[in-house]
Amino acid sequence: MAAYFAILFALILGALVYVKTGRKLQSWLTSCLVVPSFVLFAEFVLPYQGGGTSMWPIALIFGGAMGAAAGGAGVALASWWQDKRR
Repeated sequence: MAAYFAILFALILGALVYVKTGRKLQSWLTSCLVVPSFVLFAEFVLPYQGGGTSMWPIALIFGGAMGAAAGGAGVALASWWQDKRR
């Protein structure tokens, strides 16, 4: 469930950074760091909660791609919203 919040946070962060700075690439790159940071935090800081092998490299790849897509959607949404306001 917390992974969904990380993806939602990537979307919101991308939108907020774009509204604040007005730079699409910087906003997108900033939002791309949210989900990989969450995966690495969950793997290396929190106590292990599962059995068997750890799948964090796969979670890092697929979660990072989903976080990048969500961040891009947030930047696109904020860009569209600001263009509509003008």
